[in-house]
Amino acid sequence: MKKISLYQFLFCLLWNCFYVHAFTCNEPFQHRNQQPMAAIFLELTPLSACTVDAGSYQINSILQASNTILVFPQGDLPDAQIILDHERYEQTVSFRAGLDAKTDLGLVLRYVNEGPGNMDKILFRYHKFTGLSFDTRQTHQHTGYHYRLYNHNTDQIIETTAPQRGFGDVVIGIRQQLGTPVIFNFPILWSWRFEYKKASHPELPTISSGNSDAGLGLMSSVSGTLFTHPVEFWLNIGAVRTGKTRHSVYPQKPVFLSGGSGMLAEITEKWDAAVQILSASARYEVHEKIRGLNQRQSILVFGLRHITNSHRFSMGFTEDLDYYASEDFSILLEWQYSG
Repeated sequence: MKKISLYQFLFCLLWNCFYVHAFTCNEPFQHRNQQPMAAIFLELTPLSACTVDAGSYQINSILQASNTILVFPQGDLPDAQIILDHERYEQTVSFRAGLDAKTDLGLVLRYVNEGPGNMDKILFRYHKFTGLSFDTRQTHQHTGYHYRLYNHNTDQIIETTAPQRGFGDVVIGIRQQLGTPVIFNFPILWSWRFEYKKASHPELPTISSGNSDAGLGLMSSVSGTLFTHPVEFWLNIGAVRTGKTRHSVYPQKPVFLSGGSGMLAEITEKWDAAVQILSASARYEVHEKIRGLNQRQSILVFGLRHITNSHRFSMGFTEDLDYYASEDFSILLEWQYSG
């Protein structure tokens, strides 16, 4: 008798337990990398392939509270020094309005507050309890604020211990549906998007790059029933063309990739659960061992969403799968209204 692999077994199990139905069009958690060296650029935050109906609109507000400790060099790295010890609170408000049956426009506004905080001791206990890497936290357990980038080769330096706060970059974008091709008997909705970032503050090194960026991406969604529960899978892929930042002492890459994938599953009529992974390639060209700059990001997001008529209330948290490439930990609180 022919043997089958574990992957073939799981695929067959999924094939027989997944039934396609109409698209639910739920938006993913719109989280993005909160590490300042990455956050000063545009990032293609997750979007559903579904557009807002013509004449309708969505309002989304999300508070992201994050904590990061990153200290280099770690070992023999004579060409660079990085110190990042902070808490970051980013309040995002976004608007989307449907233009016609297949196109909508979006606007994203942000306010960012970076400084000292009180999460260090909590996260130290969390990393110790879960067994996750926390080497840096064993030697840096305080509530100060320090941001320092130093290039030994050029003697360029950016350093501040004063909290940073102000309005972040403004992002405008367009999303348009492409169609619903059928692949392996699954109808998959595809859309494309274009986003443009208008820089806010050229004098705030942890909040804005001081220059404009542009991004182009594809989104896909498929909805169905898995083990009697309605689910939706989504995939985002794209690229960002960055303007020359005024706030780096290291060479940056002109283009980086940005995307992610995830699943939303209905637990009850009023509650959904979400899991997603957000990925991006490195934004700088530096020594390969300087993980805070020359490393891909992988951010794991878990969340719960409560649904009441036109409102969505969500809460979640994140964990960095590739250490030092993003914030250590974030807590997410989100509200969405559809009208």
